[in-house]
Amino acid sequence: MFDRMSVKIQLDGLKKLVLGKQFERRHWTFGILVLGVLLISSLYLVNLSPYKSTSNKSSNQTEYVRATVLKVSSSQSPVSDQTIQVRIIDGQNKGHIITTGRNYIIGDPNSARLPVGSEVLLVLDPSNGNQYSYLDRYRIPGAITLFIVVLLLVMVIGRWRGFTGTVGLVISIGVLSLFVLPRIINGHAPFATCIEGAFAIAILSIFIAHGFNKRTAIALFSTLVTLALVVGLVTIAVYLTGVSGNPGDAVNADEQTYLIQYAPHHIDLDGLLMGGIVIASLGILEDITTAQTAAVDEIRKSSPKSSALQLYKSGLSVGREHIAALINTLILVYFGVALPTIVLTALYNAGPILVMINNEPIMEAIVRSAVTSIGLLLAVPLSTALAAYILPRWSRQNKAQIARS
Repeated sequence: MFDRMSVKIQLDGLKKLVLGKQFERRHWTFGILVLGVLLISSLYLVNLSPYKSTSNKSSNQTEYVRATVLKVSSSQSPVSDQTIQVRIIDGQNKGHIITTGRNYIIGDPNSARLPVGSEVLLVLDPSNGNQYSYLDRYRIPGAITLFIVVLLLVMVIGRWRGFTGTVGLVISIGVLSLFVLPRIINGHAPFATCIEGAFAIAILSIFIAHGFNKRTAIALFSTLVTLALVVGLVTIAVYLTGVSGNPGDAVNADEQTYLIQYAPHHIDLDGLLMGGIVIASLGILEDITTAQTAAVDEIRKSSPKSSALQLYKSGLSVGREHIAALINTLILVYFGVALPTIVLTALYNAGPILVMINNEPIMEAIVRSAVTSIGLLLAVPLSTALAAYILPRWSRQNKAQIARS
């Protein structure tokens, strides 16, 4: 009897070991497959070109092509600062070597720098005698390279969760680029569109990134409730401060924002500002609600007899540490983004410090950080309370169902 039991235990152990190795092999196979797809996709994306061929040779459309810089020298021409020699990569003149002029910001060494071997964009304008003109540095390959490095690190360090998080990221980008942006450009209300997009991203990406489970359901509900509060908060904040998203005649007016007023369809700058704050808040809310729900669940598992109040207090203790780090991060991020605006305002503002702070772009940065911080602060107790109340009850219901079965 003893020998049979011993053999059975050994066989069970061997079975688990073999299955475990098979499971690991599946993961390795899946990981290699994903990395292969990622590598092939990256090679394709890095070589993307804005050039579009046309069968109509008499077309008067402007043509954009890539070119590789072969030589850079100072220009003697009064209309350009540099003379660059380039080899064209795309289009009907592919492989041809041409020389054209380039202007840059005087006094800015980084703007003047144009490394040999780098890629640039040229524009061929039929109204300009079909001459190639320098347009800008071609930055797409560098940006894609950085993005690929991020994805690889996410996959290697985060493993399966990293992969699902990447899928959630793709969904978020898809909603923003295929739904939010086109609707705003076509004249739909930016605030309402951003709210719809934010709720869609929350519902789709959270479940994909974190799995279909009880934790995620609680985190999603907490995120949606807090996001609704943020919508109300940003409306109140804009009303109280009077920011409009339009820099007007401010000394540091953003020309690109100013030009939005002349779009083919009317775009509400006020709504665009508020919608941007809502979308920016979503990422922080998702992080805090999932983290708090997971923390409460782990505390519950380690201490099953804890009451809902005890779970809430313990989870809130963890949340306070998270709050301190995230709020500091938010302030630093918004200050870093607005740093050129702040420096420019300080340089050309002749009034006192309060007049400088009262400037529209600086006040917008303050509103963004304040509303996002308030949303974060509300999300911590809300998600913690819901997790502390619901998770123990779900656990007891599961145990009761198992006992009955």
